[in-house]
Amino acid sequence: MQLKGKVAIVTGACSGLGKAIAVRFAREGACVVVVDVNASAIEPTVEELRALGGDAIGFCVDVTKRTDLASLMEKIVEQHDRIDVLVNNAGMTRYRPFQTMSDEDWDLVLALDLKAVFFCAQAAAPHMIRQGYGKIVNMSSSHGTGATPGFTAGSPGGSSAYAAAKAAVIQLTKTLARELGPHGINVNCVAPGFFLTPIHSTTRTPEQIDEHIKNRIETTVLKRTGKPEELASAVLFLASDESNFICGHTLLVDGGRTDRM
Repeated sequence: MQLKGKVAIVTGACSGLGKAIAVRFAREGACVVVVDVNASAIEPTVEELRALGGDAIGFCVDVTKRTDLASLMEKIVEQHDRIDVLVNNAGMTRYRPFQTMSDEDWDLVLALDLKAVFFCAQAAAPHMIRQGYGKIVNMSSSHGTGATPGFTAGSPGGSSAYAAAKAAVIQLTKTLARELGPHGINVNCVAPGFFLTPIHSTTRTPEQIDEHIKNRIETTVLKRTGKPEELASAVLFLASDESNFICGHTLLVDGGRTDRM
């Protein structure tokens, strides 16, 4: 059990890839701290993780709120004495052609996909520094490594805010690794390719989803979509002591994407 006795925070843990990561962590012996803005989903998720034999606690927190995050970290340390792992998974997108993207759309995406990553790391870091140990895993995307086409929202890209935020997460990971590495904290990043999760249905019709899946399968050398548990395995590696000499790295988990500009 690679995370036995470790306290691991997963943001956006009640659905999609975050849920898969939380489940894998629970199976590996971690005390999983479920953090999500969806209050009604927290307790069922916690109960599911406990049923797997792991320990779990849950908090309803908006990770874009810096003061709320500081309070969250204090509560976790009060209950469990330490914070070993932070997975910055919470995210969103608003697909829009850039010429019609509003300030509201841009700000919402950047707040959750970039600022929240910084805020969460900033809130957890003092506790990791105190204990001389920590693992921070940030979630980027294949969109952060190249302008992948898809004709989403009537545009060949349609994801300028999301792509900009996810590219910035990669660079943020490198700068945090430089600053926190000397304190025994490994900061790394995962850049997923296409995994079918609820986020893909929020802005698409069923027909558009089918076409989107077909297009994405064609852009990978493995010719299939990713399985959430495969992404969870990559995150587990970076969260475990198996990756102790890896810092500032971005791990592509994308099936061999071939469509980067």
